Amino acid sequence: MPPDRKRGQHLRFEDRCSIKVFRKLGYSLRRIAAELNCSPSTVMNELRRGTDKRQGVRGRNPVYSAKRGQTIYETNRLRCRKSRKLKDSDEFIQWVVKQVKNKHWSFDACVGFARKNRLFPDDKMVSTKTLYNKLWDGSLALTPFDIPEAIQRNTRRCPPRKNKRVYGASIAARPEIASARTECGHWEIDTVLGRQRSHESVVLTLVEKKTDYYIAVKIPGKDPQSVLCAMETLREE
Repeated sequence: MPPDRKRGQHLRFEDRCSIKVFRKLGYSLRRIAAELNCSPSTVMNELRRGTDKRQGVRGRNPVYSAKRGQTIYETNRLRCRKSRKLKDSDEFIQWVVKQVKNKHWSFDACVGFARKNRLFPDDKMVSTKTLYNKLWDGSLALTPFDIPEAIQRNTRRCPPRKNKRVYGASIAARPEIASARTECGHWEIDTVLGRQRSHESVVLTLVEKKTDYYIAVKIPGKDPQSVLCAMETLREE
């Protein structure tokens, strides 16, 4: 049965448990690697990682522990993250904030100008993407309104609202013949508001697609009940 683990992926806890079982069965490193679809060096390093050191000359030899290997692996993963550079680039950050506020520069202009003129060492600067990320995180003394490009570059898309109300079929679902204007009987309905003052009424408009026959009815409001009442009145007439 072929292994379900792709080559090049990190070992999972299930893989470490398999290593423990295969080791007890006397499998060699190469055979274990073939079973797990990995290199023999990966198995050897995992056995060293998950085997405790011998404390003395007496007692049994330490055996491999899948739980110990997984714990050490997770600890090492926390340490391997790239360190943040903002602490080392405070002078550059302050300069960028000053240029944005006083000269209305964009982050791209600030980074490009600083690198072209070698105002700061490369290890004391951050990229444009990092600046935008910190802007949205609130880590900079700036707001998105200080940088017009920030709104355009914001790629964070909010998930669609699952509780959005559906008031009927979409206009995109109407038959194509309605847009072709080749037969009568297809109407477009809309509501027209004035200055939206409390004492002003609303006009319900109906336009026939082919003949452009126009009907306007004054209704007390734009709520569904007012529209339905006007439609019933037209139907009766």
